[in-house]
Amino acid sequence: MSVCKFIRITGKVQNVGFRAYLETIAKQLGLSGYVRNVGTNIVESVVCGERELVAKYISACKIGPKRAIVENLEVQDAQNTNYEGFNIWL
Repeated sequence: MSVCKFIRITGKVQNVGFRAYLETIAKQLGLSGYVRNVGTNIVESVVCGERELVAKYISACKIGPKRAIVENLEVQDAQNTNYEGFNIWL
């Protein structure tokens, strides 16, 4: 079953390669959506795909790349807007 999730990650998540890390994970899992920086110390993402693959992506969000420190993670349902692939939004 396909799902879409909105994810908000806070902590030391900027200038550590977080967006590129999530883009790599999403593409490896065949997911669609985006990731972007929002304000200071916040990364947001929408990810769509099979439920178990989205769950793996969310698990990766909790860890992040080596230099990241994830302080908080919020996950909500999101509407599928038919994203083509997975992209970093600037």
